[in-house]
Amino acid sequence: MVVFKKVPPLFVFKFSWDLILGLAGIVLLTVIADHAVEIEEPTILLPSITVFGTVMSLFLAFKTNESYNRWWEARILWGSLVNYSRSFGRQIANLLTPETTGISSPQELDALTRTLIYRHLGYINALRINLRNQSNWEELDPFLGKSLRSDLTSQANIPTQLIHQQAQTLKSVFKDNRNDFRYMQIDSTLNEFYNIQGGCERIKNTVFPRVYSHLTTFFTWLFAFSLIFSLFDEFNWQVLVTRVVVAYVFLTLEKISRALKDPFENKISDTPMTAICRTIEIDLREMLGEKEIPPPLEPVKGILY
Repeated sequence: MVVFKKVPPLFVFKFSWDLILGLAGIVLLTVIADHAVEIEEPTILLPSITVFGTVMSLFLAFKTNESYNRWWEARILWGSLVNYSRSFGRQIANLLTPETTGISSPQELDALTRTLIYRHLGYINALRINLRNQSNWEELDPFLGKSLRSDLTSQANIPTQLIHQQAQTLKSVFKDNRNDFRYMQIDSTLNEFYNIQGGCERIKNTVFPRVYSHLTTFFTWLFAFSLIFSLFDEFNWQVLVTRVVVAYVFLTLEKISRALKDPFENKISDTPMTAICRTIEIDLREMLGEKEIPPPLEPVKGILY
């Protein structure tokens, strides 16, 4: 996610260098055509292009709005994951007692608490890796252990299996006390993790309408070409610069909409899942009373991953 307070010009250039190159090519064709083609009676295409631009602005407004809605829903889901993770940590740390679990040893109870919380840290990181279609599962070793992680990598959906293991552990711990309100509260929180995961997977697996997306890109470039190239029979540098700026604005908006529509691809505009996972890790490890805790992730060149 881009977190610049003031976006530097170099970043803007890196983001839109392909657009600038394309516009430069259209300007070059316009200049060449102006020198190569002689027209006695210049045509006035501006009214038609104005109508074209009005239609394109409606197309872009709809596409940008729908893309932003997908991005914003993804951010809401991961914000909910933070809240429910904190609730889960609090529940595990405070609701697992000798009376409900039958575990009288403080050491065994602490070990159980640590296992459940660390497995949850493995879950959120597994969800992050899964949504990004990555394969760096060894990052789960500090939370799950190498043996358990190796066993899980053969599963189709590792996050799903981790929540299932959490439920199995709680089932065995509460034994005959599964009607206890404490058990039901924790189980309800596990269900919320599935709801959040399902929402993320829905966004990930629901493809933005390809025909609409591709046609919008094509028509935006066609509008840019028509707007600039129509000057070849009545060339004017001042008008040319104005039209290039207008075309650049349209093309940039279209590119922004493409960047926002897929929020789980580990790109600069994505949901900062790695940073959110670190935030959850800090909170839950502090609940365990640990002192050696990693710091929050900082932006890298204005980008928070």
